[in-house]
Amino acid sequence: MTEFLDPVLTFIAENPSLAGLICFLAAMGEALFIIGLFVPTTVVLVGAGTLVGLGKLDPTPIFIWTTLGATAGDAISYWIGWKFKDRIKSVWPLRNYSHMIESGERFFDRHGGKSVFFGRFVPGVKSVVPGIAGMAGMNFTRFTVVNVTSAFAWTIAHLGPGIIAGSALSAVGQISTRLAVVLGALLVVIFLLVILGRWLIIIILPLFPNSQAAAVSWFAKREDRVSKWIAQNFDPAHPRSAGMLVSALILLITMPAFFWLVGEVAPGEPMVRADLAILNFFDSLRTPIGDKIMVFITSLGDGVVVTAVTVSVAAYLFARKAWRRGIGFVIAMGGTALFVPLFKLLLHRSRPIELYAGADAYSFPSGHATLNAVLFGICAVLIAHDRSKWVKASVFTLIATYVIAIGFSRVYLGAHWMSDVLAGLLFGTAMVSAFAFIFGAIHNEKIGRWTVASIVAVSLSLFGGWHLSQTFDRALTTYEPKINKEILTASSWRTTGWMSLPDRRIELNGDIEEPLVVQFAGGLDYFASTAAQNGWVRPPEWSLTSAGGFVEGQTPPGSLPILPRTQNGRQPVLVLIRNDEDLEEGGRWVLRLWPSRFEVLEGGALFPLYVGSVVHENILRPMGEFSGPRTDLDVPPPSENPARLLPGSEAKTRPDGTTVVLGQGPDDAPGHSQDSANTPDKPETNSRGR
Repeated sequence: MTEFLDPVLTFIAENPSLAGLICFLAAMGEALFIIGLFVPTTVVLVGAGTLVGLGKLDPTPIFIWTTLGATAGDAISYWIGWKFKDRIKSVWPLRNYSHMIESGERFFDRHGGKSVFFGRFVPGVKSVVPGIAGMAGMNFTRFTVVNVTSAFAWTIAHLGPGIIAGSALSAVGQISTRLAVVLGALLVVIFLLVILGRWLIIIILPLFPNSQAAAVSWFAKREDRVSKWIAQNFDPAHPRSAGMLVSALILLITMPAFFWLVGEVAPGEPMVRADLAILNFFDSLRTPIGDKIMVFITSLGDGVVVTAVTVSVAAYLFARKAWRRGIGFVIAMGGTALFVPLFKLLLHRSRPIELYAGADAYSFPSGHATLNAVLFGICAVLIAHDRSKWVKASVFTLIATYVIAIGFSRVYLGAHWMSDVLAGLLFGTAMVSAFAFIFGAIHNEKIGRWTVASIVAVSLSLFGGWHLSQTFDRALTTYEPKINKEILTASSWRTTGWMSLPDRRIELNGDIEEPLVVQFAGGLDYFASTAAQNGWVRPPEWSLTSAGGFVEGQTPPGSLPILPRTQNGRQPVLVLIRNDEDLEEGGRWVLRLWPSRFEVLEGGALFPLYVGSVVHENILRPMGEFSGPRTDLDVPPPSENPARLLPGSEAKTRPDGTTVVLGQGPDDAPGHSQDSANTPDKPETNSRGR
């Protein structure tokens, strides 16, 4: 995506007057009387601020142009109100927005001249208040003073968040380019949804008053059962119409998302690499107490507990003669219980660890996540049905937290890949939405909602407690961390074994990033002390003081902490920096070493084997008020690779031309130093699928 955005950003950056003119027109357009409702100023100005934060635009002309546009728009609106007075209310299409003009009049009556300043920040009245001031005959000089002052503050309020977002995206881009692009796209989508929703509610609906009622009335006049059902359930006066619309919308989102995810777990896709990286990341965070908590949670989601709760709830529904809901509940649970193993057999995706036999030996989707999402989601629908919004929010929040915790435990314990759990949650949510859509409108089957809640809580406690008492210790053993180390002799590593290690860094989201140009076997303290002879030092630790350097314009490169980067889910065990004295504006080289799954055997001793990258960071200083590191070189020249300082180091060349330096510590310096704790590893892959 960046290859399409870069030419656009470059064009805007090379034509600042055009960007300024766009900001001027957008700011002026939003301030024009009523017309401002149609102008997506927020998207334009926040986008412009983001480009400023990314260093693509000069902030001074953008600020001036935007302030002038906001001032001019309010001045024009003032003149329209002063010229036409009350005749405005009778002109089409303005008469369709008479409620907004009346709202502006009430706002002006309440706040007087101050309304020109404050009204600019209030949605719904900001495009009419200047015109109301003209209609009311406000003194022009006083209006101008307030207009200019408010335009100045309004510009800061609109450009500022964009500048901060741009700076943040630039920093995120140093951690993960794909993540920065995804976050940027998400912001654009959110802005567009806000604008479309705003246009629909404030602009379109007033042009077509009673349109929903008219549509419902048209369906009501038809004789077929489908039309009658639509007219009854989507009537604005129907208390459950909103819930059914929400259920339908969620269903239309989750099912396509599920099948999209199916395509993303094909071999070679970024999602597969992301799954492995995330699994390794959680594996590195495991602790004995964390294992006990996660085993406790995952055991509550086991099949025997799910079956017991399902039977208890179904029995109650049938006992109360809630036949349709009871049958729907049984069909949903039975269908899901059948769907999961069939889909596992269809995809044949292996689990991270061996757990079960048969269809359950496969991984996609997670049975725990899917079945618990359907079971407790439907129970939440039954409990929250026809309750207040606060009760609904509380019930669904509690249930969602519980189900997500079960899904999280599966990834933490290495029983599933992250995509397995996401797929299970998506399919489960779709099933719950379908149940709510079909059975949510039923009102003649009386059930005790808090009785359902009590049955769920009691059966979960009883059967879950019994199951834990029988299986907890065995489950702790089953899910204990697995150590998977491979041993290479020193000679085999230096001849061909080095090719078995990853050739590029893999991000948590599966992106393939900079080349790994260092392989080192030995103690980290030895590596650090050897590199220190050529100016390589450890970077500042993260603290409130060091983090404050990012918001100061003159922070030296050596005083900025290092942004985190993972390799296949692993955190770096050694980070070193060296200032680039040849760069006037400030720059630095950054070395990161990560643990691999290999150990090197030489002289009867085992040395941990690390892989590392060396990148160059330029320090950007937008507006002279920030200091942000930006990677501008991923492959260092041989002279800047600190592994070359190690005695006996060797340079190897990969097929793509990248030079990898192999170094080793002395035999009398065993590699298991304090910095290189022997944490369990999972198998890694490189970009070639090893």
